[in-house]
Amino acid sequence: MEILIFSDSHGRGERMAAVVRRQIKKPDEILFAGDGWQDLAAFDPFRIPVQAVTGNCDGDLPGMLPTLLLERAGHRIMLTHGHRFGVKSSVITIAAEAARVGADIVIFGHTHEPYLESFPVGEKFGSVTLARPLYLFNPGSIGTYDWDAPSFGTLSLNGDTVLFSHGAY
Repeated sequence: MEILIFSDSHGRGERMAAVVRRQIKKPDEILFAGDGWQDLAAFDPFRIPVQAVTGNCDGDLPGMLPTLLLERAGHRIMLTHGHRFGVKSSVITIAAEAARVGADIVIFGHTHEPYLESFPVGEKFGSVTLARPLYLFNPGSIGTYDWDAPSFGTLSLNGDTVLFSHGAY
């Protein structure tokens, strides 16, 4: 399964559309980690399923949630913007929440910085000991200013293989 990941578009939906058009293989799904809900219309012509959450700049929107739990290819993905978990200062709170809800992949935004970290089997978060590796991934911001290197992410899931990558706009 091939997933394209965006966050923090902040009015730059055309950048997301350009990234989709550049993909060699059409992704199976797009995940959007908030801050730019109005930009989701950029995906309409591609007919690719989109899962999205709200960010701190989106406010409360009818029908949209701040966090989603998704089951994909044998993995449980927690998709959230990250502001409610204090990701600008630490990822421990978001990792602990992921462990609590049984997620093995966390996709978040908010910091505008590309990020990837994994925690091994046996790592403890509170009373929860990881039975599977836990991956934390932030694609960075596709809508950031040009001089701040706009970025996105990809996730390839194939059985136990979890492969992330960052791409530059």
